[in-house]
Amino acid sequence: MSATEPSDAEGGSSTGDGSRRRTGAPLSGASVTVHVASYNTAAATELCIRSMRHFAGHPFELVVGDAGSTDGSVAMLSGFADRGWLRLEEAPDGRKHADWLDRWVDQCATRHSVFCDSDVEFLGSGWLADIVRAATTTPSAADPALVCARMQWPPPEFTHPTTGAIRRLAPRPTPWMLMLDLDQVRGKVDESFAYRDVVDPDAFGGKVAYDVGAAYFAALERAGLNWAEMGAEFQQKFRHFGGLTWLKAGASRATPKVRARQAAKLVLVHAHLLRARARRWGD
Repeated sequence: MSATEPSDAEGGSSTGDGSRRRTGAPLSGASVTVHVASYNTAAATELCIRSMRHFAGHPFELVVGDAGSTDGSVAMLSGFADRGWLRLEEAPDGRKHADWLDRWVDQCATRHSVFCDSDVEFLGSGWLADIVRAATTTPSAADPALVCARMQWPPPEFTHPTTGAIRRLAPRPTPWMLMLDLDQVRGKVDESFAYRDVVDPDAFGGKVAYDVGAAYFAALERAGLNWAEMGAEFQQKFRHFGGLTWLKAGASRATPKVRARQAAKLVLVHAHLLRARARRWGD
């Protein structure tokens, strides 16, 4: 992954499934690859990439998957690929978040793979160094196969605020910031990151909902692999804005209150991006 791959006349190589892979200058050859799935979050994605590079504190390669953005994301990401900051993978016909994660678990060439949402801003030095340290210097007999920013332990009863569906939610690691040790999970964890419902007569509503990453986590535990959660100090090193894609997709399904809240987030994103550009973060 650290060498530039052959490209076609348009600057990308076909992956054989309708998606495209674009490469720029050779990447770092690091033992960690950070993966970011992006869709119509141009400003947030740029802020994520710039702050990620500025504060990482550990070498890494970066792969960004774009699922058919129409807001200028592809041009921005292509420019970063040409500068050697990342490898761009394109799915012009669209691709779900969990599908990106499943592909990257299967295809990543480095031992450790980090998944990060496109609307994450990094705030403190050494965020990646901290995760790598947690994954490789555990006092116990076995290093954790999964390290997450934090675990979500939902209440046993959940009612969806829009649809009214009732479920029990399964615990899951935060999918917007986690690391996998691929040497440990491959061949032992054969599960998708996708959402799914499982019928359980004893559960609230008769079903258990496995949100993105929850089913994978359950399979990892069944395989007897260790996992770790980052401490409170780490939570101060990044901000997850959350849910900015309504601006270009699904806006009609968002309530006015949600749209107002996300608009306020976007104002903050643009302000912080101007600062990151002015200070040449990532360069």
